[in-house]
Amino acid sequence: MDRRYKMVQYMVWAQLVLLAIVAAFVCLTGEDVMWRWDLPFWFLSAGLLLGLLAWPISRGTEKPMVLKWWLRIDFLFSLAVALPVWFLTGLVFSSRRLCATYGDYVLYRQGGFMAKPCLHLGKKEGLLIRDLKHSIDEFGFDTDIECFRVDTLKGCWYGLGGRPSPTVWVCPLDSIRYQRHANEVMNLIDSLWQAQPLLTDKSYGTFVFPDDFSTLRYTCEFVDYTDSTTFFIDYSSVDSVTVEYYDSVHKRLSFPRDSVGMHGPREIREFVNSKIRNGQGVKAGR
Repeated sequence: MDRRYKMVQYMVWAQLVLLAIVAAFVCLTGEDVMWRWDLPFWFLSAGLLLGLLAWPISRGTEKPMVLKWWLRIDFLFSLAVALPVWFLTGLVFSSRRLCATYGDYVLYRQGGFMAKPCLHLGKKEGLLIRDLKHSIDEFGFDTDIECFRVDTLKGCWYGLGGRPSPTVWVCPLDSIRYQRHANEVMNLIDSLWQAQPLLTDKSYGTFVFPDDFSTLRYTCEFVDYTDSTTFFIDYSSVDSVTVEYYDSVHKRLSFPRDSVGMHGPREIREFVNSKIRNGQGVKAGR
């Protein structure tokens, strides 16, 4: 028997086995679970590669008519599927990409074509990574993660990323522990904010206060502070700070820049509670 013919037989059987494995991957994977090392993608790629190679290798060999047509159809099908899988899935629609690890915890990027940049927290479970339903937004998909930690004692996960899109966050993992260690968490928020300057171009920060779980988000030169009300604070002007919020009616206030003080997490919350809620600013027009 021709050695090439025997090789082609092995390739066809191997491709069928890989197809069954990929089908099993798909059946076992839910929205909140992903395979480590992109296993489904690599098994699918191997199967498509076999489909692209089997027909050219078999040319000139004696083979049954059924196998001959199988190889031709398989080649055309593999070619049609490989182009979007390798060039679109691999480059554009690769929706989950590992960014950093800390023990059993992983930080991965959820993105793709027209998707909002987002970092997700997951946990390793054998060959799987399970999404823990905790995520933060980021400015772009190119943030270089410099620090990523999970503190199970304090019930928080935090980190920072460098340029070109500076990012920093401190968020709860266990709300009871997070609130119990409120003082330590606040010190952590202060130290990370000082380590990573915000209110700059392409910067993004997320801080959750441990006492009342109000949230502070920095986006470039804008800040959103949310407790029972969401306050949109604009720091883009040189001489003033503009605040918009809805409190039974839409309100828009302006404050002199030098009256606002620092723009750290503690200072911004104090600014909201002591000045904005009391309506000390001047009504600003559109």
